[in-house]
Amino acid sequence: MVPIAKLRLNIDKPTSAAPSERVKSAVQARKAAETIDEAWARILSNDKLSAAERRKLDEVRAAMDAGVIGRDPRDAVTKAGRPKAFSKAEALRLYPAVAELTREAKLADLVAATPDNYVLANTPETLRQLERDVIEADIIAIDCETYGEGNDALDPWKGEMAGFSVSTRERHYYVPLAHENEINVRFEDLSEELINALETTPNVMHNAPFDCKWFWVKLGVNLIDNLYADTRIMAMTLDENRSHRLKDLISDWLKKPSDNFDELFANTPFNKIRLEVALPYAAGDTEKTLELYDWIMRHLRTDRLKELRELIFNIEMPVARTFIWADIRGIKFDVESANKLDDKFALEELELQKRIYEIFGEEVNLNSPSQLKKKLYEDLKLPDNDNGSTGVKTLKRIKKEHEVVGLILEYRGVGKLRQAFTSKLPHSVKSDGMIHPWHNTFGAATGRFTCKDPNTQQIPAKRPEVRKLFTTTGPDRILVSIDYSQIELRVLAHLANEKALIHAFHEGRDIHSTTASMISNGKYTYEDIEKYKDVEGHECQKLRKQAKVVNFGIVYGMSAKGLSNTLEITEKEAKTIIENYFKGYSGIESYMDVQKKTARRQGFVTDIFGRKRRLANEYKAKDRFKGYAADRQAGNFPIQASAGSILKKAIVDLESVLPEMDVFILLQCHDELVFDCPAYISRANLMKIKKVMEDAVKLVVPVSCDVEINPERWLEKVDMEEWFNEV
Repeated sequence: MVPIAKLRLNIDKPTSAAPSERVKSAVQARKAAETIDEAWARILSNDKLSAAERRKLDEVRAAMDAGVIGRDPRDAVTKAGRPKAFSKAEALRLYPAVAELTREAKLADLVAATPDNYVLANTPETLRQLERDVIEADIIAIDCETYGEGNDALDPWKGEMAGFSVSTRERHYYVPLAHENEINVRFEDLSEELINALETTPNVMHNAPFDCKWFWVKLGVNLIDNLYADTRIMAMTLDENRSHRLKDLISDWLKKPSDNFDELFANTPFNKIRLEVALPYAAGDTEKTLELYDWIMRHLRTDRLKELRELIFNIEMPVARTFIWADIRGIKFDVESANKLDDKFALEELELQKRIYEIFGEEVNLNSPSQLKKKLYEDLKLPDNDNGSTGVKTLKRIKKEHEVVGLILEYRGVGKLRQAFTSKLPHSVKSDGMIHPWHNTFGAATGRFTCKDPNTQQIPAKRPEVRKLFTTTGPDRILVSIDYSQIELRVLAHLANEKALIHAFHEGRDIHSTTASMISNGKYTYEDIEKYKDVEGHECQKLRKQAKVVNFGIVYGMSAKGLSNTLEITEKEAKTIIENYFKGYSGIESYMDVQKKTARRQGFVTDIFGRKRRLANEYKAKDRFKGYAADRQAGNFPIQASAGSILKKAIVDLESVLPEMDVFILLQCHDELVFDCPAYISRANLMKIKKVMEDAVKLVVPVSCDVEINPERWLEKVDMEEWFNEV
């Protein structure tokens, strides 16, 4: 072990470096010359440390001071063999070793400090007490502890439940169900009164979808309909930029110590943990969840945060409940067809590979950037715009230079389809023959959905054969897709009060053709674009394709460079297109300018529901690139967030409509909802669903939705007129 006494590390000062390099070297030299105590003083003086980081650093320092741990010799010197400064990153790398050394002591302390109102509910008396407390409670916190091989501990269709905890205002319980060599409770021995109380008392959880799904899939207990609050969603609404793990929130917001599972138990499955330890850990989680809920509610009840409170309880929580049920219901997947499609893609991949090899004149590893770089830039002498890069953006820019570039991009695309979908999705099918995706209804900083395991949002519409692998549950059911038409552009027209866009939407004009006329700088009228938009090779067709990219690109803050990469044109041409766009839509440019100024002045911007995007830290960073990125977010956040919030408002409005029609929401895919409907559903009912979605929010332009009927497979649509004539 390297000595940790007050050792000074010296380094020669550079003499021939450039001024900026000399300054950097001087700073590094000064840090390297610090004593360990001086290094610790510097590290701990950082006011940006989170409470969790500070706790870990304090533990590492204490262990170093006690001489039980020291610096890794490899971290103490540079590659050149010179002394290296002790850093925060190095200190945190030492923490796992400290945690391992102190684990048993922490567990002993955890047991010794178990509060008197923590109750192990595994006897008739304690279960009756739990039942009485839940019945009398105004709200309860619930959490479950799971186990299984590998990731099965996170999958209610594959893993097992070790037990669950319940907290009331008075007491905090742990109910063991499957701990080895311990006295457990059989679920069937829980009274009907207790189950009914758990299902009817308003509850709060942290990351509620996880626990709700486990309780339903494993125990058949419905905690979803009475889910009142999810503290993760509440925390996301209050601050989208921070960690939303329960332990971190407890440390940072409640200023209380909170150990992570892996720090306490390493790789030990929860069913192998002694009950005397499981009780304070599990009951502690629900007690902290209830405390966190109360802390957040004290803030949300103020007039200043009224809008956010309404957003959480009137929009976010109903949507969360809807999609917990949607995920549990799942969607059927055709494994046999997926395997056949994967074989087809494999042949495509092989054929493309063969054609590329023929052009190269030899076989190379197409997944090796170095080998590809040599063939493209050294052998074929193609323009090297990005210092040897073989990334997608770079290759698109030189696609027109040689046919092999397009073939490489196509080869990669087919490979990604196989890797992400046809080879992977069959393994996502559960024992019930269904795929159960995991929708995170507040997964992005914009408030938009994200999805995983699998990510059904990423299934490409441009390769419809992949979406067609998702099927109806039977001959008496159909899939119906209802998609908001150009909702972000409609929101943009509303927020920017852009007269030309507003007029076009009210007149029912094609927006992309309208924009194409704008960016032609007077060369073509709207009527010209419409007339020639489908004529192959005509400039009007090209302009409309460019206009489509620009329309959506502006919403996402696309720069001239980004536009040039996407359209495969020069940056100068892209800049001209953007200039002509803002010349035609001057209201949009004014809106973007106002948003940037607002964000810089008050540190945040909002969408039409009051959802906030906090950007103050980016501006305070004194980094101009972060500032530019924040400016782009200031302009596009209200558009993206508002569009996403409109979809969420529609989901809430549909709550009272869908059950009477025997219709269920299955998937959310960007601005689209996929429904499971009875085959006999009437046109009137479909139009009613469509109208509810269109009426979710009133904008200065009409909101429009498109309806598609898929009798057997997603995206295998039929004409609506023909469908209802046949029915």
